[in-house]
Amino acid sequence: MMKKIQNLNLKNKWVKGIMIVLLSLLVISVILSFTILTIIESLRIVFGSIYVLFLPGFLISYIFFPISSEKSIDWLERIALSLALSIAIVPLAIFYLNLIGLKISAVSSFFTILGILIISAGIIIYRKRQTFVKRPKDKQMPKRIK
Repeated sequence: MMKKIQNLNLKNKWVKGIMIVLLSLLVISVILSFTILTIIESLRIVFGSIYVLFLPGFLISYIFFPISSEKSIDWLERIALSLALSIAIVPLAIFYLNLIGLKISAVSSFFTILGILIISAGIIIYRKRQTFVKRPKDKQMPKRIK
């Protein structure tokens, strides 16, 4: 296991950033486990908060402000916008699903947020493919020779 971690290309700043975030979340979970909470409950609180309060808005922020466009935003603005969008969209989606008859529970909330994430990721992938198709022939990536 340790060899696999060492074999990762740590020169990539995204890999370093993700590992730092995951390790810090794990440390927060361990610190929370010294309270009344068990380790499972503290992991659920920390990672559940990220799942509910950050990820949906983060993907939606990439829909409105893609990286490659001239209207791209800074990473700090993206984090703030992610929190705001998540706080706005997740309760509205769960509220409207409750209006059509779906009871609010942990499972239904999980799948509602998962649906938001999948739809957002699908839109991002679709837009990336559309921008790749719209590029002029001279700016496209060269084809691989077999």
